[in-house]
Amino acid sequence: MSELSTDRSPANTILRLVAEGKVTSRAQAARVTGMARSTIGLHVDQMLRDEVLAELEESQGARGRPARELTVGRGAGYVVDVIFDRTNTCVAISDASAAVVDSRTIDILLNPDPKAVIGKVLDAAADLLSGHGLVLSDVRQVIASVPAPVDFHEGVTAHRSIMAGWEGIQIAKILSEHFGAPALMDNDANLMALGAATTVHRDELPLLHLQLSTGIGAGLITADAKIHRGADGSAGDIGHLRIDSRAQARCQCGKVGCIGAYASLHAVMSQLGIETDSVTDPRAGREALTQLVRKADPAALAALRDAAGHLGQLTAILVDMFNPRTIVLGGGMIELSDDVLSTIRGVVYQEALSIATRRLVISPSRLGNKAALVGAARLGADELLDMSPQVGQARYLAE
Repeated sequence: MSELSTDRSPANTILRLVAEGKVTSRAQAARVTGMARSTIGLHVDQMLRDEVLAELEESQGARGRPARELTVGRGAGYVVDVIFDRTNTCVAISDASAAVVDSRTIDILLNPDPKAVIGKVLDAAADLLSGHGLVLSDVRQVIASVPAPVDFHEGVTAHRSIMAGWEGIQIAKILSEHFGAPALMDNDANLMALGAATTVHRDELPLLHLQLSTGIGAGLITADAKIHRGADGSAGDIGHLRIDSRAQARCQCGKVGCIGAYASLHAVMSQLGIETDSVTDPRAGREALTQLVRKADPAALAALRDAAGHLGQLTAILVDMFNPRTIVLGGGMIELSDDVLSTIRGVVYQEALSIATRRLVISPSRLGNKAALVGAARLGADELLDMSPQVGQARYLAE
């Protein structure tokens, strides 16, 4: 996802190339960077001593010495990833290569007790770390994903009625103080978009990820592979746009006519009279809707088609506005029926400008419910590689 930068130290450049799988040996590092082999050797030897890199001996071939493969070492640090969701929360450990070392899913609802959720998160993280022989000092970065608007700079949720009960709770600060490491909190749609971007080639960016579930959110990855958050972190909160001026459904944000109030999974269930209690167990409502779709219930299929048509109009507007090369659709709406995906595609290609759709690809998410975790691991690795003190010190510079 990143490219060589003249602003990085030689050691940081080498580490990033190894972490991204672009370099696996000293000889490759010299060819890719243009540095002298002696310079590469000086930096690599120091990073091996500090365990920022590790060098694994491969099996010996028919001739010559065994090859040695460079990999990321324990000294490069680890990331704790916390993916908060309405029905469960995933806690994971990832490394500087964005590989997920281990993960655990906690079966707990977000509402109504944040302290209980955070307590279980910290317990799960402790178990994962100890299970891999790691300690708190090995954690250099924490990434948290939440299904709500986020004040990215303050590390708190930015809307009272979405993630009710969590308002004012400084999630990022709590995690940072516990692990003794920087913590970033972001909206789940942004991290899903970043995760989706790891599955495409660089020339398939910009990428727009739409999460069509209980709520509706979007994440945009720009042509230079960065998350577009806007000035205050609220970019992509599209569930509160008004597409149909006739719609009068009241949204949980308090306004009338938000698309999330009449075209989301929650809205479809409400239209069909399915109980959608978000406190007791929202999974029951989703299962009831799934059963209706499987039975080809006419009312359920009609409600989904109607919602998909509105979502197609919304997507067409976003295509005209942002001109993405790739659109990835994820969430419960897409998983329910192939008709939702085909309807959205049809509306987009019909309504959006032809110049914006002639090379546009619209596809379902390849990562499913793992998208946010993959994105968190990628963001954590980028932060870790950029801030790691081990690779920025003068002792690595050639004398």
